[in-house]
Amino acid sequence: MIERADREIDARGKLVLPGCVDLHTHLASTPTWQPLDGFEHGTRAAVAGGVTTVVSMVYQENGSLRAGLERGLRDAARSIADFAFHIVVTDPSPAARAEIPGLVREGHAGLKVFMVSPGFAARTAEYLAAYRAAGEVGALVAVHAEDHALIAKRTAELHAAGRVGVEWFPESRPPQAEEIAVRAAVTHARETGVAMYLVHLSSRGALAALREARAASHPVHGETRPLYLYLTRERFRRPDAALWVGQPPLREAEDVTAVWAALADGTLDTVGTDHIPRTRAEKLAPDLSFDRIPPGVSNLETLLPMLYSEGVVKGRLTLARLVEVLATAPARIAGMYPRKGVIAVGSDADVVVFDPNARRGVRAADLHSACDYDPYEGWDVTGWPEVVLSRGEAVFERGTVVGRPGRGRLMPRAPYAA
Repeated sequence: MIERADREIDARGKLVLPGCVDLHTHLASTPTWQPLDGFEHGTRAAVAGGVTTVVSMVYQENGSLRAGLERGLRDAARSIADFAFHIVVTDPSPAARAEIPGLVREGHAGLKVFMVSPGFAARTAEYLAAYRAAGEVGALVAVHAEDHALIAKRTAELHAAGRVGVEWFPESRPPQAEEIAVRAAVTHARETGVAMYLVHLSSRGALAALREARAASHPVHGETRPLYLYLTRERFRRPDAALWVGQPPLREAEDVTAVWAALADGTLDTVGTDHIPRTRAEKLAPDLSFDRIPPGVSNLETLLPMLYSEGVVKGRLTLARLVEVLATAPARIAGMYPRKGVIAVGSDADVVVFDPNARRGVRAADLHSACDYDPYEGWDVTGWPEVVLSRGEAVFERGTVVGRPGRGRLMPRAPYAA
């Protein structure tokens, strides 16, 4: 006899997908910065878009990795979605390195490093010691790979020439800066034995370097973000170009084509949002030089529907590949599989009932982020979540977020397994 559940959801004509796992968000605060979308607003946007697990950056505080983690845990007490963290290393001291094994034992097996920072350039040997410590206990290191020296040189040259408008932003962070850093990062991973996750890759040269690393069987994974799939450098010719400033900058059409190809053929593993929205007023503040415009855009709510619309509907990705890059692969890479990333007996029942025929225009006013604009405003999208379950509980139903703030749980991350 088949037992009937307490509730049935009619999914006829719909797709039933595992909840998405976003490995790249900025929802936690720092001592000096409060995000526009904290965990409550950010995870409202997440579950409305079918993202049931978020991984947020938290920043080392006063030399302590654990202090940054504890701040993130306090912030995440308002989360609707399940959550985990990457702990950003800003001071790779011996004391900080000594914290890594204990954090991993407690389920916090992820660090983040900004190679683009002057601190990394000045203290590379210490950072590599941190990589070694992470590799010994199975902590995955996420890396923002851009070369600080080249960016600093280009930025200084542009300022000296009086070229400080937003239209010069792409010139200040050329694709070569990304490729140089990716190649260096791969070498660092190989030499220290750490598993590495290269975030928001955007250019042909960076993808070639990742492809070579994958061919050599290095434990290096690659992520791209929505900006580099849908938009090109042409946006920087507009008077409101600052709205699309992210790091790295938008690239050429040929780079967009290369990113789609790398996503389809498995060179890239995931799409993460790097969700860090700013208001129009922040982005368009007068007299900001290109290097002072706050980077970041909103992406969480449109991650799944836009990748379905622009990828699956347009024949760039199979449906199976979409599920892999948005759910299964990020869960595996981050040590959450099979609790997350799959619909299976014993998994967490994170489920998206997705209407493949729904047609919507993207309008910030209709979305759940606190941001007052959306980078894809006016885009027509085919396919949108209808019902979203997190651990079997409805958190979004037909346009309304019904999950309560604080229901989200910390998702322990197991040590990295190749």
